[in-house]
Amino acid sequence: MMSLRRFAATALALVLAGLALAALLFTSGCRKEETLFLDTNLSPETELTSAPGPKEQANYRVHLYWNGSDPDGYISGYFFAWDDTADADWVFTTKSDSLFKVSIDGVGGTQNHTFFVRSVDNEGKVDPSPAEIRFEAETDVPLINTLFRVDGPNDPDSPIYDPDYDSDSQQYVYGTGEDTVLMGTPCAFVWDGEDPDGMGAPVYYAYSIGSNPYSAFEPDTTVTVNDIDSSPATKLNVLAKDETGAVSPDYEYPFVMNYEPDSQIVEPEEETGTLTVPDKTRLIFHWDVRDKEELEGLPGGIQDVWIEMDGEVLETFTVGEEGYQEHWMLTSDTFDVNSTHYVPSRNYPTGGNKSHLFTIYARDVEGKFEVPKQRPEDREIYEFSYNIPPTTAITEPADGDTLCPEFTICWEGTDVDGSIEAYQYVLDPTESSWKTSEDTCFEASLIDTAGVVDTGWHEFRVRARDNSGCWETSYKSILVYVEECE
Repeated sequence: MMSLRRFAATALALVLAGLALAALLFTSGCRKEETLFLDTNLSPETELTSAPGPKEQANYRVHLYWNGSDPDGYISGYFFAWDDTADADWVFTTKSDSLFKVSIDGVGGTQNHTFFVRSVDNEGKVDPSPAEIRFEAETDVPLINTLFRVDGPNDPDSPIYDPDYDSDSQQYVYGTGEDTVLMGTPCAFVWDGEDPDGMGAPVYYAYSIGSNPYSAFEPDTTVTVNDIDSSPATKLNVLAKDETGAVSPDYEYPFVMNYEPDSQIVEPEEETGTLTVPDKTRLIFHWDVRDKEELEGLPGGIQDVWIEMDGEVLETFTVGEEGYQEHWMLTSDTFDVNSTHYVPSRNYPTGGNKSHLFTIYARDVEGKFEVPKQRPEDREIYEFSYNIPPTTAITEPADGDTLCPEFTICWEGTDVDGSIEAYQYVLDPTESSWKTSEDTCFEASLIDTAGVVDTGWHEFRVRARDNSGCWETSYKSILVYVEECE
């Protein structure tokens, strides 16, 4: 049986419980019920699975990988931030990797960066302790691979015109020596570059001519300039800049601005067509040579004068204190004189003559050759041919014959390397009495309307012209005596 004390204690407890319940019921009728929330969702965790080590250097285009885990759910995405963890700097992504392009100090080429990433679970809970990595990002400066002037010595499509002449092989050697640009000629330059660690990112270029300031950086890889300063030597400078702002070292292309030397043949004065020179005669060329720099008081001058015949160098005259030779004498190979410069007639077997090209050009002290031009723009190239002149023989009458007033004189012509084109003849020659025709006979009855020739001695002259336009070197003549006939 329950003791009295225990019963009393139990009864007291029931009373107190009743009072407490009554008080609770009383208070609940006077205010809202309060609910206590208990968070049972565990936080997700984040880790970087692939990233540079803390002391490693990485390319400014860095590929980072991360992963997250949630013990009581799943990962719905990630927040990442660079260098600053303020709320506004976090970016949400559902990816677990990304290729980032970070900023670089354009001067030093490196810069420290910190990357933060934290996962988010399916209930929106964020990892309170994000994964992070601090590393040094770097970049390689861009490179300029090629730089050349169009038509210059390094242009792969057009070798330099001005060659070095190899006297042993008697050939021109292209693509050597300093690039010399003709004054007043537009200059087109081409370059090419790359960013070795830019993964195809664009490269921008700036250029400067001489001491002028650099242009703005643009993606263009060519420039044409028309107003280069006339200083004897100058250069093109090109810089390359990548997307991080890193700039390459200065790339230089030196060249010389130079006036073209000029030579001019002043004798013979034939300017059009082809000059035909009778065989066994001398042909003397006279010329003058000048360099515009000298004429304008600039450093310059002629270094040497070159003579070519039919594309083959005959001789080079070096200019010294005594100046340069101003004439050249040629003769055909059938001309038996004391001369060392023979040129063959080169007659075609079927008749006619093959022409020769006499060329003179100068080279100045900068090494710039005169640019040959075709006539009539310039006459440093001169076309001519040696020709065996035609001959004429008077067939009737004979020299010294006595003739009636209405006499006839006949002749025939011969050209061993061509054909006869016309004859020129005269009776009792005066300057205005020569006649030209294809006739091979002269009838005295036709010399005037009266058909009368005075009695006494008369001289008749005739000469031929061949198909090369070459006249007989001397006329043929006879003397006849005219008397009245019954």
